[in-house]
Parts: sequence; C-alpha cells; structure tokens
Amino acid sequence: MKDELRTFFRYNTGLLLFGLVFSFFSSFGQTFLLSLYVPSIAELLGTGNTGVGTIYAVATIASALTLPWLGGYFDKTDIRRYSRMVVLGLALALLFMSFARHLVMVLIGFYGLRLFGQGLMSHTSMSAMAKYFNKNRGKAISIGALGFSGGEAVLPIVITVLIGAVGWRWALRLSAANCVLIILPLTAWLLKLSKQTIRLNRMETQSAGAGTSEQGVKHILFDKRFRVISPIVFMLGFTNTAIFFFQLKLGAARGWTPEWVAGSISVFAIAGATGMLGTGPMVDRFTGKRLFPYFLILYLAGLFLLIRYSQPWVYPAALILIGLANGSGNTIRDAMVAEIYGIDMIGRVRSIFITVMVASTALGPVTFGILLDMNLTFSTVFTAVFIAMLLSMLNGFRRL
Repeated sequence: MKDELRTFFRYNTGLLLFGLVFSFFSSFGQTFLLSLYVPSIAELLGTGNTGVGTIYAVATIASALTLPWLGGYFDKTDIRRYSRMVVLGLALALLFMSFARHLVMVLIGFYGLRLFGQGLMSHTSMSAMAKYFNKNRGKAISIGALGFSGGEAVLPIVITVLIGAVGWRWALRLSAANCVLIILPLTAWLLKLSKQTIRLNRMETQSAGAGTSEQGVKHILFDKRFRVISPIVFMLGFTNTAIFFFQLKLGAARGWTPEWVAGSISVFAIAGATGMLGTGPMVDRFTGKRLFPYFLILYLAGLFLLIRYSQPWVYPAALILIGLANGSGNTIRDAMVAEIYGIDMIGRVRSIFITVMVASTALGPVTFGILLDMNLTFSTVFTAVFIAMLLSMLNGFRRL
C-alpha cells in the first residue's frame, strides 16, 4: 500500500498538496484553535465562558446558513478564482477579529472565521479531492484530509507560543499575514502545477459517468439519503466540538493537569491521520456506501471510556478511538457523497452537509454548557451523547 500511495502522490502531487494545504489552514476557523483566544476575548467583553459560547454559537449558526450559497459556487467557478476568494476572506476575518473592541465586532469576527476557515477552506479542499478523482477518490480524500490532523497537531502549539509572545491580537494579525504572503501564492502555484492533472482527472471522472442531474436544495433536504447521513454528520460535529471546547473543564473535573489534556490532542491528530490513510484504499476497493457507518463503533468505544473511567490514561485512549473514527469517517463520508450525488453538484451537496456540521458545532458547546451548569456530571452528559450517537448509527444502516 505504501508503494501504491507513493506512486499516486507522485503523479498528482500539486492537486493533493492543494487539498492538504487548505485542510491544514482551515484550522484557523476550527474550535480547537479558536478556543485558545476565548480567555482573552472573555476578558475583553467582561463575560464568562457561557457568554462567549453563546456569541460563538450565534456566529457559527449564521455562517452555517451562508454556506449553501457560497459553497454552491464551487460547482460554477474556476477553482483558482474560488480558492483565492476563500483565502482572502479568511485573511480579512482574522484581521478584523484582531481589532475587535466590543461584542458586535467579536460576533462578526467569529462569523468570518467560522465561514471562511472551518466552512469554506475545508469545503474547498474536500470538494476538489472528490470532484477531480474517480477510481482513486478514497486515496485522494484521505491524503488531502491529512491537513486536518496536521493542523490539530502543530497549530495549537504555534498559536499558544504566539499569544504568549506577542499577545492574542498580533497572533491573529500574523495569521492573516500568513494567508496573504504564504497560502495565497502557494496554492496559486500548486493549482498552476496541477492544470494538466485536473483536466485529465476531470475527463476520467466524466467518462466514468460520475455526474448526475442537478437537484435543488429543497430536493436534497427532503431526500431519504439526507435523512440517513445528516444525523451522523450532526452528532460528530456536535460531540467533537463540545469535547474540545470543554476539555480543560473536563480535565479539572477528573483531576487531569492542563498540560496532560493539551498534550493528548497530538494523539488525536495522529489517530485521525491513521484513520484517513487506512480508510482511503478501503474506500476505493469497497466504496464509501458499503463502509458507512461502521466507523462509529470506534467513536462509541471512545465515549464509553469517558463515561466509565476517570484515570489520566483515559483521555488519550478515548481520543485515539475518536480520532480513528473521525479520520475514517471523513474519508468515507466525502467519498460516499460523491458516489451518491455525483460530481457535477458536489459543491452544493457538500456545502449542505457542512451546514449541518457547522450548525452542530455551534450547538455542541452551548448545550454542554447548559447541562454542566445544571450540575450534571460529564459522565451523565457523555451517556446522553452515547445514546444519541448509537441511534444515529442504527439509522445509518438504512439502505441508501
């Protein structure tokens, strides 16, 4: 498999690196990274965690409602022009947040970061992998998605050091400069390098009959396939975000040190990368439809550990299982969406599912916050999540 991946990467280097770069820097809008700014923003606004969580939830829901509109343009716009728009939008959002002085500016800043970072950067990356590959779609998605794990492993350390050295505002400004001075020219060069690859892969995909007739948003939302897939997408985003948003509070409740909790994120990233790479060839062999939703068994096992045990080893062990489930699940889901709906409307369909995911990431922290403020234990909350995810998995076995 290593030789196969090496050969595949060599012939598609530019396009695969484009997907990897976009998934890596989508971290600028992901909860695990934005949570590092929360204490400073809470101090700025003079509010507690619940207040910041509510602002974050409102901004995230607003970004989710915008995604189907902007995400759908991926199907109609040249990828070079579309990716340039996304990177510049992210840079502006980072810069705007760095000058935030009051609640409204923080709300707009979070909105832009969630929309262009978590939403459109990841959407562009995975849509490109699904659209421009056919028989190797699983491998392409798994390689492109490695950036998510890379961002989780590297950027929290970098941003923490920057905040400590120059403050949270300049950390945001330096991130914005990185978008303009590094990401923008790098992705433009990678796409120029990939022009021939995109054309050949596009011809191969079209000849395989992977396109489909165009369907409206209303038709997709009321389709049975959406009702099978969306609950799982929702539960994954809901639970992932809530766990990371309250991970320090979870650690304090269980007697784990902040250093232990923060260090455990690296095993989550490694497990996610392992799940992605391991699942890609399996998707190409068996298809995403046949592998869905078995990956949730690993996630349920991770939740069981968090419910049942409280020793320090539990957190990294649970994150390994959850990371494997997330990594494999992302590859399976994105390949399956292309298999079911076709590539001609991949941007529209993926943006709708990302809307579900982003909305769930807004509701996760605020729901956990409310339940924890009611003095429910983490074990009780995780038990409720376990039951909801189990029901989602059983629903996912319905025929697509």
